[in-house]
Amino acid sequence: MSSGPKKPKVVEAPDPAVEAQKAADLAAQKANEETATRKKRKAESSLLSTGGAAGSVMDQGKRTLGA
Repeated sequence: MSSGPKKPKVVEAPDPAVEAQKAADLAAQKANEETATRKKRKAESSLLSTGGAAGSVMDQGKRTLGA
């Protein structure tokens, strides 16, 4: 048996559109996580500055309205 020249394996190049979509999805996911963290920090910060959940809604309304 004689072995002739073998055909080289062809490695498929990644589709640029697919790669771009993957990168965009990853970036969006990271941005969403950062936004969620920021919102959580802001909510915690605002609770601390207003005294937290202390007092009723009526009390908070009275403070806001100045009554």
